[in-house]
Amino acid sequence: MKINDLFITGYENMKLVPSDTLIIDVKWGGLGDHLFFSHIPQIAKETGKYKKVYISNYSEYKSPLYKPLLWDLHPYIDGYIDLPGWYPEIPDTLPGTNLLDMVMLGYGLDDGKRWHEPFFYYKPVLKKELQDKVIYDPNFITNAGRIGIKQLNKFFKGKKVDFQLSPRNNNLLLKDVPFIQSPTLEEYVSIIYSSESFYCLTSGGATLAAAMNKPANVLYGERVKSKFHHSKMHNYIYIRPDKKRLISKIKARTKQLFMNNKTKIWLHV
Repeated sequence: MKINDLFITGYENMKLVPSDTLIIDVKWGGLGDHLFFSHIPQIAKETGKYKKVYISNYSEYKSPLYKPLLWDLHPYIDGYIDLPGWYPEIPDTLPGTNLLDMVMLGYGLDDGKRWHEPFFYYKPVLKKELQDKVIYDPNFITNAGRIGIKQLNKFFKGKKVDFQLSPRNNNLLLKDVPFIQSPTLEEYVSIIYSSESFYCLTSGGATLAAAMNKPANVLYGERVKSKFHHSKMHNYIYIRPDKKRLISKIKARTKQLFMNNKTKIWLHV
């Protein structure tokens, strides 16, 4: 893959605004999805390519809590605009780059640096009672990979984990670990920031930790693309699926193949 191969969604929208104006349009809407663009406004202005940078009101947000903390406080944006923007599609990274670099290059920007980290301008509150605590966030929104719950608990066996975040819709919980509440995004930020050590899945929490210069132990399973291992400060740890799950998957595939072709069964493991 080459930089010229990158596809810009909404490229035609560039013709609607002056050439010195950039409109960022964030798709998917997760916390990490927005943070992947947090370095762009500063680079756009400091390289001199753009004088004005706006966040499109067509941007997606999976939570209304994201916008006030991520963009309202951002010193390099000029506000919001009721126009669609453009969005680089990043299928993979090039050697020597991370996902944030590819977003930058996709916009036709280059500050000469590589392995960019995200930015987050909210000032978290230090919780002194958590400074010696190890926190695990079991939650994820889209894809943490195929992680076996037995393998996950096996990994944590004998490791110190004081609290796990209260479960939301998608989660991989640990056994016998008490919960800690994070009713607001500000509270969630402060918990990560204050902890002695932070474990999480391949999720927005990992990207948020990077934005706060907080090293994290990021767990991932099968089918998680390496482009999401975007921070050099993090420790990325593979957790394999449970054996029973693999056997069930093989049986289901075998049954489907048998139904499709009763004379031959091709089993690919």
